[in-house]
Amino acid sequence: MSECVTKTEIAPSVKRRVAASVFIVAFAFGLNITGILPVLGILNEKYQQYGTSAVQLLQTIMYLLLIVGSLMVGWMTTKISKKNITLLGLLIVGCCGVLPFFLESFAVLLIARIVIGFGYGIMGPMNTAIISEFFPPEERAGYMGLHVVGMGIGTMVGNLLGGMLAGIGYRYFYLVYLIAFAALLGVKAVLIETPPAQVEKASDLKLNKMVFVISFASFVHTLFINAYNTNISIYITQNITEDPSVTGVVTAVNAAFALLVGMFFAKISGFFKTYTLTFSIFAAAVGYGVILFVPGMAGIYIASALCGVSLSCFMAIGSYLISISVEQEAVAKASGMFSIIGGIGGLIAPIFLGNAAKLLGENSARNQFVISFAGMLIFGVIVWIASANKAKKEKNQ
Repeated sequence: MSECVTKTEIAPSVKRRVAASVFIVAFAFGLNITGILPVLGILNEKYQQYGTSAVQLLQTIMYLLLIVGSLMVGWMTTKISKKNITLLGLLIVGCCGVLPFFLESFAVLLIARIVIGFGYGIMGPMNTAIISEFFPPEERAGYMGLHVVGMGIGTMVGNLLGGMLAGIGYRYFYLVYLIAFAALLGVKAVLIETPPAQVEKASDLKLNKMVFVISFASFVHTLFINAYNTNISIYITQNITEDPSVTGVVTAVNAAFALLVGMFFAKISGFFKTYTLTFSIFAAAVGYGVILFVPGMAGIYIASALCGVSLSCFMAIGSYLISISVEQEAVAKASGMFSIIGGIGGLIAPIFLGNAAKLLGENSARNQFVISFAGMLIFGVIVWIASANKAKKEKNQ
């Protein structure tokens, strides 16, 4: 028989179990950011007959089914428990992540990267939904921060361990996805079972204008932040070294700063308040500026840190705003919409950035960083103005 609880009945032991499950799920979801980043430069050389854009697409193609999975989440929560949805997502991620280790071909890798997106798509909104189910709005920021901490550590471990495994042989990198199976066992042990959403049909889970505004912001942010994910490995390989472990360390720095933001997110959001979203966007703009104007590994490390800050802070504040924008039963559906629209940005990022970079002469990593610097800067100014207007209205009320 399932153990069902409500926010008014939560005991400290239950809070610890929920917090542990949030961390475990987020840790495994960090592999979404890792993707195939540590070996992207190697794959670009190995599969050069397909072109750089096609290889970069391997990092983001999972957004295709991530969108489908996220679209189905609202309906799934009315039929299946959040725990079982999470377990299914982890199983798909583990199987698809490890598969290319056993079957070496571009086609298998492409299919695995597409299907893995469905796993991320259905498990991605679950932490926000679980946090909203168990905790009132005033307690959620800390748990959203915990989610980001888990993602940061998961990404950092994925990048470092993946880089070390790739140093043995690039195919060994895929074994890093065994983490998903370990997470599956952890979630099965600690996550409390709750019943499906009590509505007659998924269409009863109403969304509002704020959900779509925040989701569109995610689209723009994801579009430009992916320039880091899809280009940093290639940039290092072409300009610094072909050693995949270096990329692993660089991306681990990215994850480490994402982790720090998660740990202190409640304080960061308390300090910036209405301007937290603006801060997250300008952090990436400054990061891209640094990689363009500070030569060598110093610029790469600083840019990696700032992009980690940007992604972590944006996801935390975005998820928090989603959680307080709709009724509790609709949070999973709203989080799914947030993932869908953001996922579209990630899906088209390599194509959009590649074509935009050609306008500057060629589709190079540097030119994609230039486009993303300009894009984040303009986007940040727009959000800053909108945030200032919101703060002014709140002050006058």
